[in-house]
Amino acid sequence: MTSSKITSSLPASTFTKAENEAVYKTLNFEDKQDFEDANRGFIAPLQSKTITNNTGEIVWDIEKLAFLDDPIPDTVNPSLWRNSQLHAITGLFKVVEGVYQVRGQSIVTIFIIEGKEGVIVIDTLAGTESAKAAMELYYSHRPQKPVTAIIISQSHADHFAGIQAVLEFAANPNIPIIAPEHFTKEALSENVLLGTIMTRRAQYQFGNILPVNTTGSVSVGIGPVLGSGTFSFVIPTVDIVEETKKMEIDGITFRFLLTPNTEAPAEMHFYIQDYKALFVSENANKSMHQLYTLRGAKTRDALLWATALDKTIDLFEHEEIDALLMIHAWPVWGKENGLHHLKLQRDLYKYMHDQTIRLANHGYTMDEIAETITLPDKLNQYWGNRGYYGTLKHNSKGIYNFYLGFYNGHPSDLDPLPQVEGGKKYVQYMGGASAIIQQAKADYEKGEYRWVAQVCKHIVMADPDHTEAKQLLANALEQLGYQAESANWRNIYLAGALELRNGVNREIGPSDTSGLVEHMPITDFLTLLTIRVNGPKAEGIQMTMNVTITNENEQFVMHLENSVLFNKADRQDNQPNVTLVVDRDTFYAIMLGSQSIDEAIASGKLEMTGEQHKVNEFISLLDQFEPLPNIVTP
Repeated sequence: MTSSKITSSLPASTFTKAENEAVYKTLNFEDKQDFEDANRGFIAPLQSKTITNNTGEIVWDIEKLAFLDDPIPDTVNPSLWRNSQLHAITGLFKVVEGVYQVRGQSIVTIFIIEGKEGVIVIDTLAGTESAKAAMELYYSHRPQKPVTAIIISQSHADHFAGIQAVLEFAANPNIPIIAPEHFTKEALSENVLLGTIMTRRAQYQFGNILPVNTTGSVSVGIGPVLGSGTFSFVIPTVDIVEETKKMEIDGITFRFLLTPNTEAPAEMHFYIQDYKALFVSENANKSMHQLYTLRGAKTRDALLWATALDKTIDLFEHEEIDALLMIHAWPVWGKENGLHHLKLQRDLYKYMHDQTIRLANHGYTMDEIAETITLPDKLNQYWGNRGYYGTLKHNSKGIYNFYLGFYNGHPSDLDPLPQVEGGKKYVQYMGGASAIIQQAKADYEKGEYRWVAQVCKHIVMADPDHTEAKQLLANALEQLGYQAESANWRNIYLAGALELRNGVNREIGPSDTSGLVEHMPITDFLTLLTIRVNGPKAEGIQMTMNVTITNENEQFVMHLENSVLFNKADRQDNQPNVTLVVDRDTFYAIMLGSQSIDEAIASGKLEMTGEQHKVNEFISLLDQFEPLPNIVTP
């Protein structure tokens, strides 16, 4: 069959309508406390609901979510709709005297703490344009005091990527930038080394390739819909390295607690003593979070996560707490309410951990555990624990994999065929595509969408031009998306359906991470080069390069042999093939292919001795990654 555009979004089926209607019977929709909390302390609406970058491109548009004021449609899980409505409550809010929050300028929020001489900014949003808009909103309603310090609470990009914009409001260029131990290493590891495939998978998870409407994306589960924007990065000047540390910042007393290897590899909580506010970064949310993130990242340690929340409770439960601050949610007010929320979140992660391990020891496989495990009613009925971002199913699989890996113990699953080869054999064994389609259509009419998706995948992998199989698979994924309580699951299902119907939209490119690369330390940049070496192409090639980075006063040797690149700092080889004396930016540009050797020499930024062709040969061995690889088709 020839490929062609196929049917667009369908309405909710009778099975989907029934599934979504049943949600009303399981949860207390009369409980409006979250709405009261999300509106509390409102000062002013957003000034910039639509934000553009310096080229005029829209990077943030929360006006798209106006449809959330409408009645709940059949095509959205009612619980997810409620969550999306809460994240669409935006503006500048006063939490307590001296503590302010801006919500709705990014998928994450920003807190501004008023100090003696200026303001301390906690986390800087996911891009410079959003951060600037948030700061301008604050300053339009509060005194024009400069930024005197920045605290970055963890190593994920949505917490730090807007930092350059916040620094524009700084009292001076040398204000303290405070972050948890190993922040720089982890921030660059996750967002650069695996940035290409993670960014592509994130398009599915966050749904930024989907329309924002009742049959598309309605939120990301821990915030509004995803925007874009300019990434920036600055190396912190103050690292928190002790597990607990008391520090005065602009006359305000902070008590820090390191919580490594929790939601982020580098993360911390702190108590703001002067304002009786407890900040827990992203380890407590108004949602079940992901222990295994579907965009792809290191699996989080559920036991350490629960333990970090328990330590936080133990450390601060005897303090006065007027407000609990969470970076991806509205605050919780009052000590009793705040501790209650922390305990239910702690017990959620501990329960998932313990019960997954218990079932694994009974011999259940990863997939069997996901079908078996259930939460106790007290944890399950609590709105703040619902699976808008993580889900019980994929979190239990993440825990299993964290301890036992991908292999379930059955010998036939030790070395299975990959999906294309396997798909061809499945189709052959099942009597051909036509026979499978006939049976799958019957199962679709019964509402068995999970199975239809599973079986139609084999046809599409065997024959990516099979229009009928792609259509049926898209339809099944779409209904699963409409039913999903998790924003991630909804977005992933609907993104898959969209690309099956229309192909990959190459006009929606990946996020620009050049701001990270430009500011990454040389050691991390060299690590990036090692994973770009094409091993087969490099076979039999041997070379040694001495490099001196003039403006950083650093020297290192790069040695390629056996298709492996080793970089050794503070060394120079006695017999190199070539020696480079160059500034950092030029070296990065040459290695990334944005500047030629000849151009660098002509500009006077590069001095080179030895065999120039060796440098060009080395650069030719570095892979350029396809930013939009196929996912739902081969």
